[in-house]
Amino acid sequence: MNLRQVDAFRTIILRGSMTAAAQELRTSQPSISRLIAELEAEIGLKLFERKAGRIRPSQEGLAFYREVERSYIGLETLSYAARDIRNFGTGRLRIAAMPVMALGFVPRCIRRFKERFPQVSVSLQMGHDGTVTRWMSSSYCDIGFIANVIDIPLVEHRPLYMIPGVCALPPGHRLAKRDRITAKDLEGEAFISLSLEDGARARVDRIFQDAGVRRHLAIETPFSAAICALVEQGLGIGIVNPIAADDYRRSGIAFRPFKPEVMFHGHAMFPSHYRADPLVDGFLAVVREELAGYETTSAHRGEPPPNGPM
Repeated sequence: MNLRQVDAFRTIILRGSMTAAAQELRTSQPSISRLIAELEAEIGLKLFERKAGRIRPSQEGLAFYREVERSYIGLETLSYAARDIRNFGTGRLRIAAMPVMALGFVPRCIRRFKERFPQVSVSLQMGHDGTVTRWMSSSYCDIGFIANVIDIPLVEHRPLYMIPGVCALPPGHRLAKRDRITAKDLEGEAFISLSLEDGARARVDRIFQDAGVRRHLAIETPFSAAICALVEQGLGIGIVNPIAADDYRRSGIAFRPFKPEVMFHGHAMFPSHYRADPLVDGFLAVVREELAGYETTSAHRGEPPPNGPM
């Protein structure tokens, strides 16, 4: 059994006659008749009944046609996949991101990306910087987002953003009445800090040390999103990435500019064998568009935009 025989059989069913099938396949009727005879002999089934010069599929032929259609659906799926690969690379985009971006920011970017590339399959994985870097080094993902660069082979980095952090105050806190918060304002306050391995932690600690301010280090966590959740519970005050703050804009937390500024960094990562890829480039363009909202609002006012970045 070969594809020409099966194609002839399927076309007869769809067009209703050998003559129409021959026209569709741009061949002769005797050639179509020969292909069907060969197919019937090979599979041991009588596919058509011939009456009064016309043919119609037998019960065996109809059953066989159903199986043929299942195969052709699979072939059409492969055809669509090939088209997506031609147009968009692999037709699938695999993203890995640190929590501050994966929880709210990246999903917003994916929504906008899917509006432009609706047929592309997207996967999103979340992990800390070390995990995302490991995924990228093994080509498990196509693009990754981290805060702290870890130099390892097979991975390239690009600076993505540098934006000032904001002070997260529990609902109803006395300092929420102020337009901005300074290090001295937090003397003796319960403080929720980033973990030591985060580069922003050292920058925050240095500011308080230089100001001679002693905080009560109540809780430590590696994630700005976790700091926001803890602040919401009234467990202390924290300095957080404004991208995480944006995800809590509907909570009772008060976000205020913090002086002097503490800069939070973000980087995009790619496998070192990265070449121009319409999907990766398209998604990165969306990410930069979203980040522009933080550059024009958060960086200037020190608070998340009221309706998210535009």
